[in-house]
Amino acid sequence: MNFKDLMDEDLDLLFDPEEIGETVSFEGNQIVVVKSSETFRTKYKGKAEEMGIYTNGICVSIRKTDFPSGLAPNDRVEMDNESYEILDIEDLGNTYRIDIATNYR
Repeated sequence: MNFKDLMDEDLDLLFDPEEIGETVSFEGNQIVVVKSSETFRTKYKGKAEEMGIYTNGICVSIRKTDFPSGLAPNDRVEMDNESYEILDIEDLGNTYRIDIATNYR
């Protein structure tokens, strides 16, 4: 087994809805994501506290194979029937991590 195979196994575990992953409706498709409100709070702490510009935000990790093409920061996406604005998209190899918030002023 090579390194890529090991990483793919780790992703399978991470994105398993019975382990860490969570099935959501994202842009009309049922996909498994990993949510982290703690990562969002850490990344945007100063901005949220000092200026109050980001509220109800979360970081969402999505497999590249499930990620809709053409999305970019400032686009709006729908997840579980709630509209979010994309603040940032990070390419992490086999996944993208997107920072989204419901209220961005």
